[in-house]
Amino acid sequence: MRLANRESRPGSIGTGLKLGLCLMLCAGGSVAQGNGSSTALDGKNAKETVGEKSVGGTERERAVRVDILPGVPDKRSWTFAPPAVEESFTEPAFAWPLVPKKYSPRGIVVDRALPLLVRGEAEIALPAGEHRFLLRAMGAARFYVDDRLLLETKFRQPNADGHEAVPPLASDRDPQLRPLPPGHEGVVAKRTLDGQPHRFRLEAFYGDQHLRPELGELSVSVAAADGPFYLLAAKPSIPLSDAGWLTYLAEVRARDHDRAQAARLQAGAEEAAYWQRRHALAKQAWQAAHPAALRAGAAASDNPIDSLLAQQLAAAQVPLAPPLDDAAFLRRLSLDLIGVIPSRDEVEAYLAAPAAERRQQALDRLLKDRRWADGWMGYWQDVLAENPGILKPELNNSGPFRGWLYEAFEDNRPFDRVVTELVLMEGSVQAGGPAGFALATQNDAPYAAKAQILASAFLGVQLKCARCHDAPYHPYKQADTFQLAAFLAEGPQTLPKTSTVPRRSGGRQPAVKISLQPGDQLKAIWPFESLAPAELPAAMFRGVPTDRDRLAAILTSGRNERFAQVLVNRVWKRLIGWGFVEPVDDWNERPVVLPELLDRLAGEFVAHGYDLKYLTRRIVSSEYYRRSAVPAEKRKAGGSPGSAMVYPGPARRRMSAEQLVDSLFQAVDKPFRAEELNFDPEGRQRPGTFSNLGVPQRAWQFVSLSNERDRPALSLPVAQSILDVLVAFGWRESRQNPQSERDQQANVLQPLVLANGVVGARIATLSDDNSLTRLCVSDRSLSAIVRATFLQTLSRLPTAAEEARVTALLAEGFAARRTAQPAAVERENAPRTAVSWANHLSPQATKLKLEMERAAQAGDAPTAQLQADWRERMEDVVWALVNSPEFLFVP
Repeated sequence: MRLANRESRPGSIGTGLKLGLCLMLCAGGSVAQGNGSSTALDGKNAKETVGEKSVGGTERERAVRVDILPGVPDKRSWTFAPPAVEESFTEPAFAWPLVPKKYSPRGIVVDRALPLLVRGEAEIALPAGEHRFLLRAMGAARFYVDDRLLLETKFRQPNADGHEAVPPLASDRDPQLRPLPPGHEGVVAKRTLDGQPHRFRLEAFYGDQHLRPELGELSVSVAAADGPFYLLAAKPSIPLSDAGWLTYLAEVRARDHDRAQAARLQAGAEEAAYWQRRHALAKQAWQAAHPAALRAGAAASDNPIDSLLAQQLAAAQVPLAPPLDDAAFLRRLSLDLIGVIPSRDEVEAYLAAPAAERRQQALDRLLKDRRWADGWMGYWQDVLAENPGILKPELNNSGPFRGWLYEAFEDNRPFDRVVTELVLMEGSVQAGGPAGFALATQNDAPYAAKAQILASAFLGVQLKCARCHDAPYHPYKQADTFQLAAFLAEGPQTLPKTSTVPRRSGGRQPAVKISLQPGDQLKAIWPFESLAPAELPAAMFRGVPTDRDRLAAILTSGRNERFAQVLVNRVWKRLIGWGFVEPVDDWNERPVVLPELLDRLAGEFVAHGYDLKYLTRRIVSSEYYRRSAVPAEKRKAGGSPGSAMVYPGPARRRMSAEQLVDSLFQAVDKPFRAEELNFDPEGRQRPGTFSNLGVPQRAWQFVSLSNERDRPALSLPVAQSILDVLVAFGWRESRQNPQSERDQQANVLQPLVLANGVVGARIATLSDDNSLTRLCVSDRSLSAIVRATFLQTLSRLPTAAEEARVTALLAEGFAARRTAQPAAVERENAPRTAVSWANHLSPQATKLKLEMERAAQAGDAPTAQLQADWRERMEDVVWALVNSPEFLFVP
């Protein structure tokens, strides 16, 4: 059936047909340029750096050696004696937008001494003749040929007040030349070369007390006569176009990632040896308390999950849920382990594997997948209240310790080590280290807030009410909170007046008990001896322990059984959907479902060095995990009085907000194209005033976009459209308090934002950056296109009825669906603008951002490669699939 009443916007999707397809396919549920002169570093000093520490790549692969020279005088001048080289790395071209992270001996990211100089050099033979050289830099940089200065850019001017005029964007006559980014300076000079090797050198300043440490798009490019510019390299082959730069940037990031991981592992080698000793002590302690359980769980083939659950279900007379089919299992496993649905290639490879081996192969592959870290981030950001801000980041926010957390999961660090690093709060505050956990300015008792987070996250102890008075419904005193806080502060904590309930003589007395008075001093005393002993073997410490050392050791000791149990319970709840103890962050007087199974899994977790991947493998390898999901109405009471509900299979779960957003874009292999999370793209503000959290690639990387003045000129409309989906499905724009479980109730915003929102339209629209567009213009048959579309969106093949209906819908005009139009040339990730904090008070800034808002609301332009009529019907199919309950819920 065709619709005569389509929406007028080009590329829109027919409303009636969308709804009909959604009901038909997925019934059964609903979803609520220049020069200059000054004293420069000479060639002799540059050559002396050879032989310094080098990280990443070979000279043959990456001919440009880049040196990092920290400790440059902070005087915004080129006249200084060159400092020593701290570290070197190599790149294939004179373009390095990133400075590698620096790690402590414990493998924790730390700040480099700023300002520093980044210097790259190489001998390159270019063809004889005249060449144009283009230097682009975000601040002061110099480019030399044979130690003679050829190009120079100026120092950045800091601390703009917001009233500047919006500068016009640099327009280049060559459409293939990447536009000059905001805040950058571009200078060009000509030089005639003789075809012999010449020595090229690029130097740039990185950070000072006034500016965030950023290099922007630092590069030198070369062009012969009037030809296009290419990044300067031994063999210039990378065009300075949008596509060329974005491809190169992705490669740089990949190399930087590998360098960083190698540096962490090298720096943390001694640390790893220490933790092996700690784990031996933990295993001994647990074995002493649970000898039989530990021995029973030692064999990998002895999985207690199925046997103990079978006993419980038999006692409750509850039959086990039917098994999942292979395609549904892969989709569930991918969402649980890497946080996103599988790609079409992954599904096809999985289904092509032998049936008896495919599930185990998928499990092994996904546990090794780098995206394992992405899959866990959103959960632990909630639990640990990771709450960075991009405007005034020190104003009662946490630092972005997401970087350290991601690296911990990526390296699969033992979880007792992860918690210890969090408690010690070392490293960089704003560059992603655990020191960011300590940040909370303008808070009357910041360490009390951190104590609350640690207690709920790793002990199941809820101290929220014990912040300002003794807890009325828990056995915890206000003193417990502040004694725990004193460990973190490494000194007595004074109870502030603002953390008490006021009492007036003769007035109404508060209903809660007040046992402390403002000004009381609370020392570091472990308040939970019933859970774990405060006295620990000296072998657990390295030297004389600090209060933070002591707290971390008490929390993560093998003698603290609650620590391992709480973590097992959290992982179990996240993978299975129900917990041994509920809620997972408040164990006070809560019944324990299957305490024997909880202890067995906790014992194995300890015995295997608190290895999160081992625990995950144990759970998802069970037959119980491979059973169909059970809705809440089918759960039944347990076999003993007072026990929690019993499920015949894993609980039915909706995707988390992050899983949904990532899966929507994965389904069509489309990039977010969100703006950089940064209100100061020119880089003219202090690090403590603005943060740059980069261009998000996964949903967990987003952050609140609120600004204190709520000005349109400070909006990021594409990013905001994605945040709208995240917020509708439970993501919090502000995480000032910890949260272990999000609201799973359906609401009216959810179907609205998916069916009619900007992101939903972007996903369904067959634009040139949509992989389904490439599928549709291919030479595949209609049946093959339909089957591939189902694989790509729902991770399964269509049923015979589904395939017949969709094929019938798309058959008309299929043979003539393609036009002679080419695909659009890929340009910038997000709309480019020169609006920033420096000029956000300008009326022109607001006008430009409103234009960007309208462009974002219009969505992505549909492809010209397909006939409009056929394309719109195919878009209706895509819309129906991604709006179905089957897409939204974990199988």
